[in-house]
Amino acid sequence: MTARSRSTLVVDDFRYPGDIGRTDVDAAATTAALRQFSLHRLLAYGVEAGDALRLMDLVAEGKSWRGSALALADQLLVRADDADLPRTVRSQADLFARASALQRISQVMDLGNTADRRATYLAAAANFATARAHDRRYEHVVIDTVGGPVAAWVITPETEGPHPVVLVHGGVDGWSMDWEGTALPLVEEGFVAVVLDGPGQGETRFVHRHYLTPHWLASYEQICDYLVHRAAGMPVAAVGNSMAGALVVLIASRYPIFSAVCSNGPVISMASTLVRRSYARKLGTFCGEAPTDEQVRAVFESMELSADRIELTCPFLLLQGDSDPMVSLEDGERLLDQVPSPDKHMALFERGEHVINRYPADKHHVTRTWLRNRIDRAPRPSE
Repeated sequence: MTARSRSTLVVDDFRYPGDIGRTDVDAAATTAALRQFSLHRLLAYGVEAGDALRLMDLVAEGKSWRGSALALADQLLVRADDADLPRTVRSQADLFARASALQRISQVMDLGNTADRRATYLAAAANFATARAHDRRYEHVVIDTVGGPVAAWVITPETEGPHPVVLVHGGVDGWSMDWEGTALPLVEEGFVAVVLDGPGQGETRFVHRHYLTPHWLASYEQICDYLVHRAAGMPVAAVGNSMAGALVVLIASRYPIFSAVCSNGPVISMASTLVRRSYARKLGTFCGEAPTDEQVRAVFESMELSADRIELTCPFLLLQGDSDPMVSLEDGERLLDQVPSPDKHMALFERGEHVINRYPADKHHVTRTWLRNRIDRAPRPSE
């Protein structure tokens, strides 16, 4: 993908990666990745459409998921650094952002906290930071908590504040940078989005080595303090996805600072997913370098959405797909019934899979309009 001469012409030569290495291909992981990460899911995690299609092509041809994603990212980084190619600040930033998304998606099938995985994620974080360095809306923050530091990206509207604040929280595979696409419609709606790497996620794990423990909820006291401080008297809301769809219910039940909470595909029982051996290994990476099975189970039992733990009284929106393999419609209806809030609502998506990635525009529309409506009706501290 570098500029080269053909007669008197100079052209950009766009090619698939020629040599991505075949010796370390894990056929089972490659097959699982192609099955789990559909085009619409890749797009939801920030992978550009063409990059996603090429990745799927390469993997379908038998190439390594990790190797293909990294090779595509390397092509983009070469292009971003090629002084002979025309570019602008914005177009170069887009190349770094695309490379970061590919580097992040490359490691979703990894089942250990290896040095290579850490290096890949840190490279992705550095490229994302480079991509957003000239966008004054973006700020990287580290919040000190009782359990250890927690990293986040804060995205602020360009309109004059103060603004309400919304916590955006991802789950097992989607972490802070992956949910930029969820955060930006909320920023357009006038919210400050605090896009979090919680304990065991992203930079919080790989830089600060802050992992999940059964006492994870205690760390959110300081995170909630930060949200309130950042809101400067305006309301605070939360949007949680998948595992974090359950976490935000438990967080808001413990710390009643929230004026509205939206859960997208909340997993009712994370502990029940530990019967899947590969998935259990993936969940174990959230809990430390070498946690025991008992330690991992204790962590995920601590986030069960049992009736005795749900004390959410603020407005609550549940985004539910009727084809979600992790959260059945019956589970969603039972959760909605258990939430004691007098203002609760379900948005139901036909053929909606887990976290509703096949309905991006509709999902963002209902989330931003419902949150805006509830926030506009929320009382201010002076009232």
